Order: sequence, then structure tokens, then C-alpha cells
Amino acid sequence: MSPTTIALAVLVFALVITRLEEERRWRDGRISDRTNALLVAGRLPILGIGFGLITGQEPPGVLLLGALGLGLAALVVPYVTRRLRRIREGAPRS
Repeated sequence: MSPTTIALAVLVFALVITRLEEERRWRDGRISDRTNALLVAGRLPILGIGFGLITGQEPPGVLLLGALGLGLAALVVPYVTRRLRRIREGAPRS
């Protein structure tokens, strides 16, 4: 395996592991639905920037990937917030 592949795997692994801790805190009521949604969506720009840095993109490319991730995050936050509220209220998943 190449060092790039290993670095990308570590990045994804770190994002998954931290999500598990956030999930536990959300279920315990220590963070709100909105905060949890922001944390979920906030992974997108981090993933874009991390991917750009690991693959050796030029700074404009890294910024573009981060901006794309941020734009996608802004689009999904309302959906994720509604979904988390339904889950907390015990509504069936759709």
C-alpha cells in the first residue's frame, strides 16, 4: 500500500471513530440535535481538505475541495437536523 492510501485510510478511520463518541454524547443528551447535525456535516469540509492535502493538491485545489465540502455541509444540515429530531422522538426511520 502506498503512503497516500494509508493516510487516507487513517483520515477516514479518525472521522468514523470521533463520530462514535459524538453519537454516544448525543444519545446521552449532552449535545443537542443541531450541534450533532453540525458535527456530522462538518466532516465533509474536513474530508475534502484532508483529501486535498494528502494527495498533494496545490493550495487552490485544497481550498476548492474545502469549499465544496462546506457547501455540501450547508445543504445537508437541515436534513440531518430533522432526521436526528425524528430519531430522538422515536419516529420510524424513513
